[in-house]
Amino acid sequence: MKKNRIGSILNCTMATVAVVLIICCKGKKNDSTSDAEGDSNTSAIVSDPLPAYRAFISSLDTNDIHSVSKASAKFTDLFNGADSAKADSAYVLFHHLYNKVGSAVNEEHLKDTTNYNDYVGIVLKKHQKQTPKKDKFIKGLKENGFTLGMSEGMTYVKQKRGFLATVFYPHVSAAMKQYLQQVDKENEEGFVEDAGLEIIPSKLVDRIVVWEDFLNNYPSFPFAEEIKNTNRGYTTFLLEGIDNTPLMEYDSKKLSDDYRQAYEHAEIAYPNAAITTAIKPYYQALQKGDNTTAKKLLSQYRKQGLIYDYSA
Repeated sequence: MKKNRIGSILNCTMATVAVVLIICCKGKKNDSTSDAEGDSNTSAIVSDPLPAYRAFISSLDTNDIHSVSKASAKFTDLFNGADSAKADSAYVLFHHLYNKVGSAVNEEHLKDTTNYNDYVGIVLKKHQKQTPKKDKFIKGLKENGFTLGMSEGMTYVKQKRGFLATVFYPHVSAAMKQYLQQVDKENEEGFVEDAGLEIIPSKLVDRIVVWEDFLNNYPSFPFAEEIKNTNRGYTTFLLEGIDNTPLMEYDSKKLSDDYRQAYEHAEIAYPNAAITTAIKPYYQALQKGDNTTAKKLLSQYRKQGLIYDYSA
């Protein structure tokens, strides 16, 4: 798989890597606004904090990393005790901002020639060189829900979503909380680094099934399309492999044990899942060495939108 293919999938799938697709939020019936104003001896009681939050989000600069912490603090101020449906809609607004800020900060970071390798995945040691510029940048990342990752020898900005549990979990609906917990979990586990999987292929099966079930339960969820794109990326790598985690063992035509175990895991653990239905004939063809049938199945899956199509 070529690097541009890897990059395209990452751009479409990683709510948990650096960039994710942004889905517009549709207004709900109960999103009408009204403020109950008290007299001069009482403070105003906000019956619908969503318009105020929307206006605040719109006022923030998506090129400023500190907009994330400002938006988080404002959510806490406005939505303590608010209706969970309103809180869900507010999170959608925050979600868009968080992704836009992350993308903007990452673009600027990629232009920076400063070496930040020492800050990736380790605790900075005392003897390692520190500068005010580096310290300020890393501090800004940490305070606003970001960290540094590395892919193919280059550092990039990615989300560090732990703060969401404190800020949003207590206020959003059960469905939104389930979504956030799964995304946060996947973001911490990782997906792809240096053109290879950070997790075993069996974990891809688990993730795909989790999202299949979630969409079956919540088909109109605000991020339904994003979830579908994420699953399409997971499925692409599960069936086609990736450069440094190839489907076939190096210098052989034998299916990698990790992928074989993943396919068998799907059949045993999730016999009725949609992903298992796709895996079965493909796995059978690979076991027989029938590459013609395997390629035809992949072509069929691309046309169905099950995996990404790079032939165009």
